[in-house]
Amino acid sequence: MILNKLRCMATVLAICISASSFAAAPPSVETYTKPPLIQPYSLTISPTGQYYALISPRNDRSSLLIVDRATNKVTANITPDKGQFIYRYWWVSGERVVLAMAEKEGGFSEPFSTGELWGINADGKNNRYLFGYRGAESTGTNIKRGSATYGSAYVLEPIADQNNTILIGIRYWNASYEAGYVDIARLNVNTGALIKSGGKIPLRLVDEENILVDDSRKVRVISGSLSDNYNRLLYSDPTSGEWQVLNDQKQSDKAIIPLAMIGGSQEFYAQVSESGRPDYLAVMDPRTRQIRKVYEPVDADIGKLMMKAGNRDAYAVQIFEGAGRGGFAFLDKAAPEAALTRKLSEKFQGELAYVTSFSDDGRFASVFVTSDVNPGEYYIHSRDGDTLSAALKVRPDIDIDASAVMEPVSFKARDGLTVRGWLTVPNAPAGKMPMVVMPHGGPYGIVDRWEFNDEAQLLASRGYAVLQVNFRGSGGYGLDFMNAGVQEYGGKMQQDLTDGTRAVMAKYAIDPARICIYGASYGAYAAMMGAAAEPALYKCAIGFSGNYDLQIRRTEGDTTKTVWGRNYLNTILKDDPVWLAERSPTKQATRIKAPVMLIHGGKDERTPPAHAEAMRRALISAGNPPAWIYEETEGHGFFDPQKRLNAYQQIVDFLDKHIGSQAK
Repeated sequence: MILNKLRCMATVLAICISASSFAAAPPSVETYTKPPLIQPYSLTISPTGQYYALISPRNDRSSLLIVDRATNKVTANITPDKGQFIYRYWWVSGERVVLAMAEKEGGFSEPFSTGELWGINADGKNNRYLFGYRGAESTGTNIKRGSATYGSAYVLEPIADQNNTILIGIRYWNASYEAGYVDIARLNVNTGALIKSGGKIPLRLVDEENILVDDSRKVRVISGSLSDNYNRLLYSDPTSGEWQVLNDQKQSDKAIIPLAMIGGSQEFYAQVSESGRPDYLAVMDPRTRQIRKVYEPVDADIGKLMMKAGNRDAYAVQIFEGAGRGGFAFLDKAAPEAALTRKLSEKFQGELAYVTSFSDDGRFASVFVTSDVNPGEYYIHSRDGDTLSAALKVRPDIDIDASAVMEPVSFKARDGLTVRGWLTVPNAPAGKMPMVVMPHGGPYGIVDRWEFNDEAQLLASRGYAVLQVNFRGSGGYGLDFMNAGVQEYGGKMQQDLTDGTRAVMAKYAIDPARICIYGASYGAYAAMMGAAAEPALYKCAIGFSGNYDLQIRRTEGDTTKTVWGRNYLNTILKDDPVWLAERSPTKQATRIKAPVMLIHGGKDERTPPAHAEAMRRALISAGNPPAWIYEETEGHGFFDPQKRLNAYQQIVDFLDKHIGSQAK
């Protein structure tokens, strides 16, 4: 494979940086808190291969750029008004893109989808507002607008037919937080004309990624739930049009999630989650209801399917076997797409190389290369001459050689359960290292992977080892492992963090007198409970957007406003005041001896400010007043770049004072 000479695309993005610009001092905090130049996993090639598109985030909005592949010149640019962002986009033809919009408003740190759709040609012409509540309203852009629709659109089949229509789902808005049923319709991608022709999807909670459309452009397979949180798999019979239940988790004790149709048939790939094993890949025939295992992992759940050119079949599935760094199991080893992926893996050894899209004829592909030390870089591969274009770097000011590596961690918890995680080790540590234990949020179904982590790299650049434990309840290791965390808030999930901390201390050169615990959301809860349960182990604790009082958790916040959310809380937390008090950091504040920092946003809807205020009062009453960062206009995590930078600078300063360079 020939790698073309690296060149700067000054007309597109400022993506090149010289090696001489790197200084011996660690990168600034802002290096890790500002938006990336290119949104990871956002670059795709057009069906014809003539163009590629990408999303470029900014501080207060994001842009969709379309670039001519041969000339590297931007041919189209959609940059919405302040506070509006590109949520995702689809190539609906070789010459046109449809994009979904998002907005930053309310109580969340990340922009949320507004359900709106825009369209633009690859040459920048025919900008048009296709669907959404704004209708003819002007937002300061030059987008042509149609009539208003008060609902959210979901693109189900992005390839336009001969009438220039795509298949979408519409969830009309109502006054309730409860999800309504999704209507199936066709949308003209040039005019915005809407044709309601497909009936309704008979489930309330559905993910558009799990709605499969067959070769006749009909919705054929769906999965989701009603209000009881049990997964159901449904199939629309091509002859009768009636929906048939292929699987009901409540009866079968297994969840079957459809992933992709197999072109030319009614069969489809599915991820099967059941007791006794990690999630595996199967093919299901809905007519016979037979399931054929295609790939069954040993250690960890499968990941994404890797689709062939034309998206009609898969050639590989992402896996996390062994140490868990990631890789691929090839389903069609003879496919040219498989050969390319193997070749890229050989070229970029020690990294993961994903083909994120193909042109329809397979001649061109977009490739994303990333690792624990590499935040990501994009290439365009041309089959003619087997060449790769110049690298487009996601974060060009990150020095890959100076980034810290992640080591796999595995240990036995005190009850014998195998628990895994990652330790980010700073470069050239001087003597025993201070360590930050960083539990993830969620907690259920979330998993820390071998990947570039902005927070871990920021802390490692300051000399801190960073431990991420995938405690029970985390995703990625099968249904049993996740269910083992149910009603273990402050219990066995917390013990896994303690056991992991001690296991790493026994294996690595960690200074036992300089360990802090820090997390966000559930991770903040775990940080406070860790400081209460192990006052001699953790020398400081930091909570960011945390839930600290489980009685408040059960009664306040956006999770409590839906039947689904209330059922979820009833499952993971006991309805017992004594149990809730024993597992609430606010009620255990007298046991916390370490210095504490609390960070919270005044518009946080997931963990309302009442949590942080109660935790602060409890610590003050216990004679341990916390450091306090409260931003009235921020939500669940900080999104404003300056406020985010300020928070992380104070986190670094707090750590330096208590376990770092300034610690006594």
